[in-house]
Amino acid sequence: MNIEYFLDVLKPHHPSNDLLARTLSQLTGVTYVRVKVDEIDQRTTSIFITIRGTEEMSLEKITQTLEEYNCSLHSVDTVSIQKNEDKG
Repeated sequence: MNIEYFLDVLKPHHPSNDLLARTLSQLTGVTYVRVKVDEIDQRTTSIFITIRGTEEMSLEKITQTLEEYNCSLHSVDTVSIQKNEDKG
């Protein structure tokens, strides 16, 4: 099973988007992370994060990691799940 989340996140300017993406990519089951900047103001950056992975990937762990980096998950805008077809 492949899972994809599209997250709307508010984060401080530090840590960098690169560090946040690299950290998220190290979570169990995560195979792909994309961070896209939506808006920047004096203290924060609004970003969209696309995370793809296997069924081992946990939204709870993703949220916990974001919170450890002082990020706020505004919403989970999209959840996509694709079943792997057994070719037997």
